Amino acid sequence: MTMTRELDPRIASYLAKNRQWAESKDYKPPIPFKEMQKKGREREDGTVIVLACTDPRVTPEEFLGMSTNEGNSKSSLFRGLIDLVFKAETEATIVRTAGGRVHAAMSTLLVLSAVGNLGKKGVIMVVHHTDCGLQTASDDEIRSVLGEGVGMEGKEVLDGAVFGSFVTPEESVKEDVEILRASPFFKGMQIVGFVQDTETGLLSGVVNLE
Repeated sequence: MTMTRELDPRIASYLAKNRQWAESKDYKPPIPFKEMQKKGREREDGTVIVLACTDPRVTPEEFLGMSTNEGNSKSSLFRGLIDLVFKAETEATIVRTAGGRVHAAMSTLLVLSAVGNLGKKGVIMVVHHTDCGLQTASDDEIRSVLGEGVGMEGKEVLDGAVFGSFVTPEESVKEDVEILRASPFFKGMQIVGFVQDTETGLLSGVVNLE
């Protein structure tokens, strides 16, 4: 007897909400990519890239004020260095990886550099957070769990994998900022690092401007 699999009801709910959103009178198509690219390249201060974790509890659009009507341009959540990020009149580009680790984000960051300003201007804001899943297991432990039930081919893939586990988010932020600053592809960009305390929601500066 053939079993017919049904679509997960959560996906069906998302699709229904998508239709509602797309059909609302407030929906407007985004500007064409080439136009957006041109505007980004013409900006004197470049664009802002936020590298953060995939954890659904910590969403940059929320904790950086991008999901409000005011958006980035009028946000007053943070002062000092954060004002540098929020003075733009456009939302930042959000890149999310497990733990917000840079090794997993590098190909995306390079593509953004290629279509943008070739790393000559702009800001990369690295944000990690407390109570992160990558603090709960080492790379070897993750590799061991994934290796259960797979053949030698799968284990060979895992042998060379880097998962980015860490002890404290302060140290992981410092590591990732150092990697980005050492790269020849982002030499003109300001690269800064923060840790979000999930208990308070607040960001604390870990690596400031050089």
